[in-house]
Amino acid sequence: MFFRKTNFFRRLGIVSILSLSGCGGDDVEETDSVDVLSDETVKADILENDVLEKVSPVSPTVETKKIEETPDPNGVYLPIYETNGEKLETTQLNKHPVYANGQGYFLWYSGSLWKLSTKVGGGRIVSSGGEELIGSWPDGATARFSPDPEYAKQALFRLAVAYQGSEDNANAIRLFKQFVTLYPEDKTVAEAYLSMGDLAISEVASDSQPNFDQIQLARENYSLVRENTQNITLITDSVSNEGGLIERVAENPEGLVNFYLTFDNNKDDLIDKDEYVAMKIKLSNSLYGDLGEYDLSEDTNLDFGELYDLASSICYQELEQIYKGYVEKFGSIEGVQVAKATEKIGFALEKQGMPSQMLNLYFEDIRKYGNDPSSVGVDGILKKYCDKYKEYEDLFGLTLDLLEKLQNLSEPVSFVFRNRKGIEEEISGTIEEVVKDRKKLLAMLGAKYQGMDPKIYSEMVKYRGAIFVNENYAAKFNGYLKKYRKLQDNFPADLSPKRAFVRLLGEAEESGQKTLELRMRANLDRVGSRAGGDYNPQASDFPAASAGVLVWMAEKMLAQNALEDAVAAMERLVSLYSDAGGDFLFDAHYLIGKAKEKDRDFTSAANHFETALSNSTWHPNSNDARIRRGNAWFEVAEDTKNVDSYTRAKSSFEEVRGDTEAPLEKRAESSFMMGQCLKAQKDFAGAAFLFLETTLNFPSALKWAPKSFEQAIACYEQAGQIDQVSNIEKQYVNWQRKFLK
Repeated sequence: MFFRKTNFFRRLGIVSILSLSGCGGDDVEETDSVDVLSDETVKADILENDVLEKVSPVSPTVETKKIEETPDPNGVYLPIYETNGEKLETTQLNKHPVYANGQGYFLWYSGSLWKLSTKVGGGRIVSSGGEELIGSWPDGATARFSPDPEYAKQALFRLAVAYQGSEDNANAIRLFKQFVTLYPEDKTVAEAYLSMGDLAISEVASDSQPNFDQIQLARENYSLVRENTQNITLITDSVSNEGGLIERVAENPEGLVNFYLTFDNNKDDLIDKDEYVAMKIKLSNSLYGDLGEYDLSEDTNLDFGELYDLASSICYQELEQIYKGYVEKFGSIEGVQVAKATEKIGFALEKQGMPSQMLNLYFEDIRKYGNDPSSVGVDGILKKYCDKYKEYEDLFGLTLDLLEKLQNLSEPVSFVFRNRKGIEEEISGTIEEVVKDRKKLLAMLGAKYQGMDPKIYSEMVKYRGAIFVNENYAAKFNGYLKKYRKLQDNFPADLSPKRAFVRLLGEAEESGQKTLELRMRANLDRVGSRAGGDYNPQASDFPAASAGVLVWMAEKMLAQNALEDAVAAMERLVSLYSDAGGDFLFDAHYLIGKAKEKDRDFTSAANHFETALSNSTWHPNSNDARIRRGNAWFEVAEDTKNVDSYTRAKSSFEEVRGDTEAPLEKRAESSFMMGQCLKAQKDFAGAAFLFLETTLNFPSALKWAPKSFEQAIACYEQAGQIDQVSNIEKQYVNWQRKFLK
């Protein structure tokens, strides 16, 4: 009788042997071995819903042909299963198990002994064991389950990983669940939970949002990672992945809002006070505040927009709690990313409308870790601290200024703005007149209120005069006014970089903390304060300098034409902080490239700009690096007349010209230089086309548009197309009348 292999083993490809050697018994003619599929493996197979074919016992029959030679009885012996309703049960080993190896031999229990024979219940006896199947058999032989449970466990985990890698997420989830059920104490169970956390939202499209159940399932699995391992890498990954999920939801909490609306008994997209209390009780979440915190219109209901803000706020509160817990529980362990966690906590505080707490958090972190030059994260926090203080200084000040102006509609305003053509215009009138006129309102907001609250900016443009007459809009803007007065009053002036860093500089000098001192001098210089003194960077201070300070030193040295010292500072940064990667490696190679430019080593300069961009294409100076790389290759081409160098230069300029987010002047410069590349190769027609394209696409680039007109005229003259020259000259005159005064 032959056995049927299960789907499970077809997938795993497991072939394992259960050895039974030196076994005595009736009519034993040779040493035999038995393969018995482990009960544990079979249970795993059941969990996969693979139904084994039931093998019926074979009734003893009279042998009509004598077996001349006993075949090899080795094989995989499968247990028979019995169905009890819908439940699949294993026949007990001490009752009537029947096994078949597919080679005409059967392992069966006589009631007192285990036997291996050609028939179930009879036939030619090949081997006879004891009362227990697993254990010692006669003549010192032993039996054990096969395959080895460890191999089966590894195969199950790896198959789940393989399914995940091939994006067969349903099977990956199924097998990971099976793995953590069968092997809850295994060392890799945390990895399985991490994968299940990721897979919980794997089917959500990039332009869609996960629902409440998917979010909760993912977070439960990420939490189980931290409960089941001390591996700091896995712990950090689970926190980072969970944090990333919460940030994604916070930016667009559509799934949460839909869930919250299930508490709306009236189904009118409004949550009233009683429903809000019921929601809080059901969710048992201490992060939910009072209804009034989110009811800006003060109508004792949360409309869709207010509910949206609530969901977003709760997400950021939870993000804060996750990273706080990470730092508190694991902060003393080597490898924990404290600086990154601090930055995320600050980000969460910021998003909750608590920038003052964010700045306090960053300031204390700078004070605590600022004297460690190897703490690269401190340099990142310092930069963020300066940027965020300026951002909120503008946000609160400008938004409050506008909201207060709306309280006095007859107040006169006057301002100058540059229109899309680059022409300056002056506008004046009362607040009411300007706000009601969309064109004037946009001009005023663009000229005077860049940096204000973008949501209020958008609502101003959308509602305009309605905010004066519509009760709901008027109530909302009164709510905004109260909010921003409170925010402005609580914004800490003493934490401005120009004040706070002076205090830290004094502390550092008194206590001899050289690294912290250098950090404070560098950042005071960057925010335009002379409180740091006239410090002149010295190579002797390199050992105490952090990565960010080394960049600042190199910038100062370049400005002083101390090229060798500047290069030495950046080479030290590359040597010591290469693991930091990203922006710091961009800075290092970018500044070395600038030094090589000054030294007229253009090939080396171009290569360093290329390396800088390979480390951080998103750096604020990335487009400047592309232009410098293009200029360097252009200089190489001018010296060597190498066509490939001209091509490289033109390609580098083209990257900037095509970047719609790049400043207009840089795009115009790049477009102009593309024309120069063709002109240098005497392709005058192609160059003239690019120069004219520059004048058409970037007419308000007051430096590059006139140069482009002049070069286009020169190219047509070189090409002998004199009839085109007069047309271009007329266009140039018209441009001057329009853009030059």
